[in-house]
Amino acid sequence: MQKFKKDLQSFGKTLLFPISILSFMAIFLGLSAALQNPNIVKFLPFLQGSEVQTILGFIRKLAGIPFGQLPLLFAMAIPLGVVKRDKEVAVYSSVVGYIAMLVGMNYLLGVQGYTPATTNIKYLMDIKGMTQIEATLHNSLFVNVLGVFVYNMNVIGGMVAGLLGVVIHNKFRQVELHPSLSFYSGKRFVPIAAALFMPLVGMALVYIWPLINDAIMSLGTIISKLEIVGVFLYGFLEKAINPTGLHHILNQAFRFTALGGIENVAGHSQVGALNIYFAELENHVPFSPKATQYLAQGKILHMVFGMPAVIFAMYKCALSQQREKLVKYFIPGLTAVILTGITEPIEFTFIFISPILWFVNSILAGLSFMIPAMFGATIGNIQGGIIDWLVFGVLQGVGTKWYIFLFLGPIFFGLYYFTYSIIIKKFNVMTLGRNESDFEDSDVVVANNETLDPEKNKIAEELIRGLGGIKNIVDVDNCISRLRIEIKDKSLIDEGMIKKSKPNGIIIPDENNIHIVYGGRVTKMRNLIDDYMFAAKV
Repeated sequence: MQKFKKDLQSFGKTLLFPISILSFMAIFLGLSAALQNPNIVKFLPFLQGSEVQTILGFIRKLAGIPFGQLPLLFAMAIPLGVVKRDKEVAVYSSVVGYIAMLVGMNYLLGVQGYTPATTNIKYLMDIKGMTQIEATLHNSLFVNVLGVFVYNMNVIGGMVAGLLGVVIHNKFRQVELHPSLSFYSGKRFVPIAAALFMPLVGMALVYIWPLINDAIMSLGTIISKLEIVGVFLYGFLEKAINPTGLHHILNQAFRFTALGGIENVAGHSQVGALNIYFAELENHVPFSPKATQYLAQGKILHMVFGMPAVIFAMYKCALSQQREKLVKYFIPGLTAVILTGITEPIEFTFIFISPILWFVNSILAGLSFMIPAMFGATIGNIQGGIIDWLVFGVLQGVGTKWYIFLFLGPIFFGLYYFTYSIIIKKFNVMTLGRNESDFEDSDVVVANNETLDPEKNKIAEELIRGLGGIKNIVDVDNCISRLRIEIKDKSLIDEGMIKKSKPNGIIIPDENNIHIVYGGRVTKMRNLIDDYMFAAKV
């Protein structure tokens, strides 16, 4: 159990790489999105110029890069943080594997008749006879990632590729193929193995992912029948499945289908919570609490008050010498979540290292939806940050009951703070700032527990001595038959010592390079020398 906990925390720490850029860019994304919000622009004339909006649009586009490519960042970050040897090979192979997985999924989707052309909303309505709601829901199942049309798996797809990339790397890093294929042995075989195996994973996901989607839609149907308890379950489920990307399916189902309600607004029947809300907004009629209970009002307590409290809890539980760094780390993420409701830079730092915090975070998110609904709040839209509270709450009048958040907010702040503080301390969750090595720029050096075979160790030791010692070696590479070594000082070479490893020949082409011919044994000798040098360094 302790080992599992340690591995989980180590895994979570690897995710800080993508979360760091996410956190930094989130502040620019949040601010630019806020300053391009039509409801803000109409009150601030200086934002209405085309030049200003062009610049803001570019900043928004640039800041959105990590959010759009988050699965790829996860696929790279996991092997970078988890493997101990040849990190660059593991990262490269995971990217190859991730792309191969997407291609495998894309190919099978094509065989099944799913393409961008056959899944766009117009095609589904005109050719398949779907309603706009059905077409929108079906279309939201798919996404374009790196130019490849696939199921929308969000960061889960990147995590699958990253974790399997680690497994493939550890399994094949030292594989020795038949002598005729020795050029492809060892580290060179890792990306090859990823390219061969991961398409099969992508194809398997074509069958698995729709089942998960169907399960979520079934849950949605149940939720819609449970009144106020259903509102809690909606908030809970939306937060619990957020990392999978499937929360978009749940959102769309309630925003645009009968699961979110059917109401007559100004003589027209409206289906779905968001459609009802915007129809009421357009026609200046009272807002329906049955519709807004699934919209922005359910996120305000979680985002504007809950997330700051979580950071405060982590701050109080952190080592005293790490607290200042923790505050600096979370400032961009805190700004983004309060302004526009972007929670990933904060939540992704703890949900993957602690299933308990993931679960509790979902429960509190469910309460954040349920409590305003019980008070009859009517704040719509979809973001949930302070801007939505101002624009769709305060500016729409007291009928929205925007004021309840002024006293519910501090209560939720305290609820989040004490809940997180207790769990972090009780279960010794290593949230950010609780480890001495957090925020260090350099990699953590982990001792190699592998024990070298004495005979192999002797061969490697003699070979290294023949090359003038480790300090005389600049780089080691190999081709199909030769070990190619770049050296500093040719005069330190001892060919007699090298010949103890029984090479087929020794070639010294210039002052700084030596080639040792091993033929079909070259991969084995490369692995020996790599293992010896790695063990000596740690």
